[in-house]
Amino acid sequence: MLLQTLFMIVCGLTAVTAQRVLALPDPKSCAKRVKHALWTDPLGNTHNYFFSWLHPATASLEVDWLDARNVCRRHCMDAVSLETLQENEFIKQQLARYGVKYIWTSGRKCDFDGCNRADLQPTIVNGWFWSGSEAKVPPTDQRALGDWSNTGGDGRPQPDNREDDEGEPCLAILNNFYNDGIKWHDVACSHEKPFICEDSEQLLNFVRSRNPEVPL
Repeated sequence: MLLQTLFMIVCGLTAVTAQRVLALPDPKSCAKRVKHALWTDPLGNTHNYFFSWLHPATASLEVDWLDARNVCRRHCMDAVSLETLQENEFIKQQLARYGVKYIWTSGRKCDFDGCNRADLQPTIVNGWFWSGSEAKVPPTDQRALGDWSNTGGDGRPQPDNREDDEGEPCLAILNNFYNDGIKWHDVACSHEKPFICEDSEQLLNFVRSRNPEVPL
């Protein structure tokens, strides 16, 4: 299905329709985007975050991976990318603080055209990346560089790609779902979850270049 309208919500006073395509930012939505938290990385760069469960319009909303990205992208954000262990710990603290059982991140396994490159093989090890920032996720066999769980639905270390019908190419954080603490899991992208958005400099710059009058 190329286009499927799943829901209509009001987020930042702007209607957002989730579609089966990657959404472009809406300048007015970007200007009114909601920011629930601010984190400063070790280099002094600040990051703004939106927590779907804290905003009245999305408090009970759970969506699939693409829809989560699209809600974020309409507001010059994207699903969160955990590029450092420090940022990962900050996000885990938020899940623990609010008792959120799971969220989507922008993490994705390369499983589409062009993913047969030698440097991505095997993709379950070398094919993971943060789609929100285009940064690579460390190889999954280098466990100390990521935060993959040591267990899952089949009791195997993550990622395990255990769902036979569509695989598990999307990266979610689960809060002690398998008595394993707050950890990364590979999950089928059709599952529905809350989400965290993070400011996207790429999308903010895109809007700035075309709408200099819009305060961001």
